[in-house]
Amino acid sequence: MKIVTIKEVSEFLKIKQSTIYSWVNQKRIPSFKLNGLWRFDMEKIEEWVKASYGLKVVPQRITKKAKKKQDIDRIVKHAIEEIYGKE
Repeated sequence: MKIVTIKEVSEFLKIKQSTIYSWVNQKRIPSFKLNGLWRFDMEKIEEWVKASYGLKVVPQRITKKAKKKQDIDRIVKHAIEEIYGKE
């Protein structure tokens, strides 16, 4: 058993420490607390990585909410209809 820190796991996996903290909180990575500090068994981390080889990684789509394009005439017409009603 080789116990390592978040920094060491971060360097091993080539990812940010904040990502490791996030994974720990989501219980996505094998970890444990030792005297209040997060620690990792490097053998379990290596097994976890090997087990991940078979997983299909699907990138998450980041979608932006499309803004409606409205011209000024349409906006004014809508405002008038709200005040006076449709004619």
